[in-house]
Amino acid sequence: MILNLFLALPVVSGLAIYFMKDKGARAFGASMAILQLLLGIELAFQRGTPEGLTFFSPWIPELGLNWSLGLGGANVLLVLLTPIITALAVLSMGKNIERPAGFVASLLVLDGFLCGVFLAQNLGLFYIFFEAMLLPALILIGGWSRKDGPHTALKFLMYTLVGSLPMLLGVLALAFSPGAGASLEFADLGSVSPHTQLYLFFPFLLAFLIKMPMVPLHGWLPTLYRNAPASVTVVIAALMSKAGTYGLFKVGLTVFPDALRQVSGTLVILAVASILYGAFAALGADSIRDILAYSSLSHIGMIALGIASLTLNGASGAGLQMAGHAVATGGLFLVVAFLEARGMPDQIRRYGGLSTPMPRLAALALFLTLASLGQPGLGSFPGELFILSGSWRFFPVLTVLACLGILLAAAYLLRWYQRIFTGEEGTYRIPVDLSFGECTLLIVPIGLSLAMGFFPIYFMTPVQAWLEGML
Repeated sequence: MILNLFLALPVVSGLAIYFMKDKGARAFGASMAILQLLLGIELAFQRGTPEGLTFFSPWIPELGLNWSLGLGGANVLLVLLTPIITALAVLSMGKNIERPAGFVASLLVLDGFLCGVFLAQNLGLFYIFFEAMLLPALILIGGWSRKDGPHTALKFLMYTLVGSLPMLLGVLALAFSPGAGASLEFADLGSVSPHTQLYLFFPFLLAFLIKMPMVPLHGWLPTLYRNAPASVTVVIAALMSKAGTYGLFKVGLTVFPDALRQVSGTLVILAVASILYGAFAALGADSIRDILAYSSLSHIGMIALGIASLTLNGASGAGLQMAGHAVATGGLFLVVAFLEARGMPDQIRRYGGLSTPMPRLAALALFLTLASLGQPGLGSFPGELFILSGSWRFFPVLTVLACLGILLAAAYLLRWYQRIFTGEEGTYRIPVDLSFGECTLLIVPIGLSLAMGFFPIYFMTPVQAWLEGML
């Protein structure tokens, strides 16, 4: 029952906040996210087997749809990170934001639906949460974007529908296919025949590639990252994109292992294309948000490379890198949120010398920049190292090209940091440095990144235990 409480808490709290006064919404929303995190930690300590902690209740058995939840090796990192990132997003929201109660409520509902995606052990339930999370995301994008909110939300919706509608047909086809036995439980779908897997995998793959996103299905990403509120982009960049990578990770390896094996070469090519395209685009971008958007595209390509390698090292590295990227990119968008709260510009050419008036921000942003580019001792390094060692076995040439993306990441992220914090003062109003509370918010992702960098084995062990039964 604690699994159900963990899932229901943010959704019910979010719906309640819609009817609250704006004044107390932020504190109440952050408290509920922290309480959800404590429940998640309790759940993580309760799981005692590789299968983890589960809850099952029949729902619509005629369609193979059951209320089936589970916390195990494949999802535990993302499940615990979701309330952490949500709490950071709520606490970092600007004080001048309009209708804060609706804003916080939508963030909490999005939190609950994301947890549903990560916890679902039934493909039909997975699909419901996968699509349901779109609603609060569209509300946040359309209602609180800096500019062109309705256009940005519509563009995101159109891209998503291209993948979600075929995916629905795939779910229904699996429910009524002879090999599935009218069951959509992940544990039962492993018996689907290789022939059925091959033609049913593509609708799911399309939906996952759009949600991640990957080249050439990334058209919504720059517009959304450029226009959405920074606090919303923290959640989208850190967690919502992981719904796509986790879907490819969980659904691909559990339901469509033979089909995934047949298209792995094509996926590796798309992954490397995303790594290089995102890196070169970030290197040439002038907007702070654009640099982080294309950086995220490049790092998502690295995660996809690990999954598509179909090796234990590559896939477990991808599992760890999902968390490492969530922490580093979420932290960098917190930096953007604090800069924008002080009326700072978006064009990087207007910056310079910000370390003098804002030494605390400069020091903390340096940690997050190094974490994102893969500095040894920080969160992204072990994940990327395992991914490259896994992909080298079958794709040595493409792995070398992926390494070029890592070198370019050092170039564009250090340029990002240098142009903002060093050199001569730019054309901006001198801002006030971070408060104690704001520093605390940035210390959270830094501490998580340090933990993943120095003790990766503790984070990778549950993922590897799950993968040993898959690969």
